[in-house]
Amino acid sequence: MRVIQFNLQVKDTPGMNPAKIAKETEEMAANVVVMNVGGIYAWYESKVKYHHINEYLPENRDLLKELIEEFHKRNIRFVARFDFSITDDTTYLEKPQWFARHRDKSPYYRGEKRMGDWSLFLNTCSTGGYRNEEVAVPVINEVLDNYDIDGIFFNAPSASACFCERCQEKYIEKYGKPMPDSDAEFEGDWLSQCTKDNIAVIYKTIKAKRADVPMILYYHPNSVISKSFGRFDRDSIYDRYETADLICTESQDVLSKGVNGIPDTIHPIVAMKSGQTEDGELLPFGIIHSCPGMDWRHVGLPEAEYLPWMCQVPASRGVIWHSLTGYNDTITDKRIIRAVTTVDNMIKKAEKDMKGAAGRAEVLLLGNGTAATGGWAEALVKSHIQFDFMFEYRMNKELMKKYPVVIAPEGFLAYEGVSDMIKEYVSDGGSLIAENTDFNSILNNSDLLGVKKDINVGEFLYASYLRFEEEGAALKAGMDTDKAAFRGVVSYCTPKDGTKILATLVPPFAPLEVAGAPPERSSIPTPHTDIPLCILNEFGKGKVMFLPFSLNMLVTGYKMSDHYKMISNAFDFMLGRRRDLEVSVPSAVQVSMYAKEKQILVHFVNEIGQRPLMENIPFHGLSFSVKLDNFQKVKNVRSVIGEEKVSFKISGERVDVSVDKLEVWDMFSIDLV
Repeated sequence: MRVIQFNLQVKDTPGMNPAKIAKETEEMAANVVVMNVGGIYAWYESKVKYHHINEYLPENRDLLKELIEEFHKRNIRFVARFDFSITDDTTYLEKPQWFARHRDKSPYYRGEKRMGDWSLFLNTCSTGGYRNEEVAVPVINEVLDNYDIDGIFFNAPSASACFCERCQEKYIEKYGKPMPDSDAEFEGDWLSQCTKDNIAVIYKTIKAKRADVPMILYYHPNSVISKSFGRFDRDSIYDRYETADLICTESQDVLSKGVNGIPDTIHPIVAMKSGQTEDGELLPFGIIHSCPGMDWRHVGLPEAEYLPWMCQVPASRGVIWHSLTGYNDTITDKRIIRAVTTVDNMIKKAEKDMKGAAGRAEVLLLGNGTAATGGWAEALVKSHIQFDFMFEYRMNKELMKKYPVVIAPEGFLAYEGVSDMIKEYVSDGGSLIAENTDFNSILNNSDLLGVKKDINVGEFLYASYLRFEEEGAALKAGMDTDKAAFRGVVSYCTPKDGTKILATLVPPFAPLEVAGAPPERSSIPTPHTDIPLCILNEFGKGKVMFLPFSLNMLVTGYKMSDHYKMISNAFDFMLGRRRDLEVSVPSAVQVSMYAKEKQILVHFVNEIGQRPLMENIPFHGLSFSVKLDNFQKVKNVRSVIGEEKVSFKISGERVDVSVDKLEVWDMFSIDLV
């Protein structure tokens, strides 16, 4: 699917020409369209009381029906967008019990400072009548009865942090204790559960009326606190699928936060990996907003930045979902239309080959939506290491055993049952990289990690170094140095007999405030200790590399090449053989590999340059090498998207590929006999 969502503005309604909009949508190479239908505004003459009808609808015409018919003429599916999260103040005055409340019982006002002649809106409560049987359910039934829609999408479905009596009673019933005074103190699954309960009512309504209509729901892979919208709790993807048929997640490139707040380049790829089920059958939609921020929503992202950002979604097995403000006649920044059309046509070239392809990864990254997970993911992407996620809410030891290397970031060993599963994995011959500074987690896993039980957690260190020992020479491959910059907390551990010390701590050479002052500015009083920063332990048939500090923090906090390189080298060391995919491209080029019976597919997305990208800089001299399994024979290697000239040769059990140029995104198909 190639989806375009037109976020319609009610005052633009009189200018809407259904036939023209459908034609232009087809010209943009989309085959699914998402449009406003109900909730905040009804885009048809609704008979449901309190359903606010768009005042600008044309008289004596059914605009919604015309739009659906025109899209269907062009074989474009129509998804109806609903938003019951807010409604106007006239409803509030009559039905105040339907609305979410702050702790002081005041409602959540939305748009009260907006200039112009607009309604005042307020947040509805997930347990109230508006989101349930009084309005949402009859509206859904009304649309399903009267319009030939192909799907339903819920915008802003998340429950507000509400302190009304219904919600307080529900909280006591669920947790056996009163609701706390602050939403920051809510149980971690409370708001997610409220959302799920509300959406379950809608989902049941849809399936009872038209079981063939899929429902699409947001999925939040990470917990966030938004100044505008409040708290969003991290979801289990499997919880979301209990009340939805398809899920979507956002990867907004918010440049309006300034250069210090630009999202990481890996944002879309991580979102897409997070949204995939372990069986690989259901793929997530990746919503990409065309704008550099909602406060600049009427202009487009810089094209050079926008193109590779969008390309990450299909390159990561996601389904592209373009979110545009207005429709083509009202979008005055025509670069948006050009960029969307370009990417959709690129996807058209790749989608046939990608159908049925599965990821080919050598690392399983255990994740829990924290910064630690993000730091390791970034290092793996920058190092071109193919990885999959496994989250703490859905651990699968049999699936884990399919990966030669597993990474357990900071804090992961604390989850109940995880240690036993990991110990079994390593005992059976697996390789584990584990970082941990938590006393109890290390103590409880001392046999796995290869340390004695005398563990002490120290203070945060500055002006210190990680020193590579002789047995850890492989960790500094490609680095002509004996040490790397180090900061952070260290769990001081004593290695057990038989372990190997790969790296040690060089303690602070001075307090931070005088590190650049005489007399000690050029001297290290203790250049060598036996305090381990990297321990290699044999456990059963496998091995464990234990880092008693947060390497992920160094990656996310400082983004120095040495720390990325150390992770890349650690992976190679634990893998103990050549990677299945070896590439010769800069770290700013993202690489993803997939396979199916007669093909190996390798994607390259080029993000070379300083963010936000001002121009797309072609990369020349791309080369890569792929391991062939079971004596596979290569028939051809094709540049599917860029249609570049490709040369290849067979070297034993590998195929080596060379390409002159990579523009923004290309997919290379290794066609097998």
